Amino acid sequence: MSKLARMAAVTAVAAVLTGGAFMPSASANGSHSYTCSNQGGGPNHTVNCIGTITVNNVLNNTTVVVKDVNVLNGTQLNTLQNALVNVSNNDVNAPVSVQIGDLQTAVITTYLQNFSITVLPVNISVCDGSICV
Repeated sequence: MSKLARMAAVTAVAAVLTGGAFMPSASANGSHSYTCSNQGGGPNHTVNCIGTITVNNVLNNTTVVVKDVNVLNGTQLNTLQNALVNVSNNDVNAPVSVQIGDLQTAVITTYLQNFSITVLPVNISVCDGSICV
């Protein structure tokens, strides 16, 4: 786990332990912001995230959809947003297909390490325009 991811996890735990103190939004961590939200319920539930990848925000509206998993609370949504921001900020010069793959890996890792939830790659859709993983 990267140093930033560890710091985000510690901050999230501290916020919960101190009665839900506010965490900074994902956009405060860099130039690439992501917003995640729960959509639907039951077996059709998804977590939808939207954000930006590539240098100078060339590709906007990158979508990340995680299918049929637990509803995430506010702290978990912030943790996921921060993980996506960190990947986007670190991969700005990588090809779009690599950036999209790295976003999918970040989702899998965040769910497993931070939420103790196993999510298979087949349940994660990451798209930017016509390029999807």
